Amino acid sequence: MFKSIKRVQWILLIILVVFMIQSNIGIGEFSETANFERVKTVEEAIRNAAVQCYAIEGNYPPLEYLASEYGLIMNEDAYYYHYEIIASNIMPVIAVYKKW
Repeated sequence: MFKSIKRVQWILLIILVVFMIQSNIGIGEFSETANFERVKTVEEAIRNAAVQCYAIEGNYPPLEYLASEYGLIMNEDAYYYHYEIIASNIMPVIAVYKKW
């Protein structure tokens, strides 16, 4: 009888360990997806500010101008920003990368 209790305890321990490992994997995947979505949201905010400026002023300005005049808040500690102006009447190339 004592052996069967020990066996059940070991089985429960193994199940608990497997559950914890799967939980950690799931949390990691969720965190990665959330980071990707945050980057896309930041890109979209920059794009919206640039389009708004183009609609009002008739040209696509530098990124610093969007921050100072259109209220765009940038977190230089968390993201790298790539904002390349091709011409004043062509949508800039916008990319945001998370700093790790």
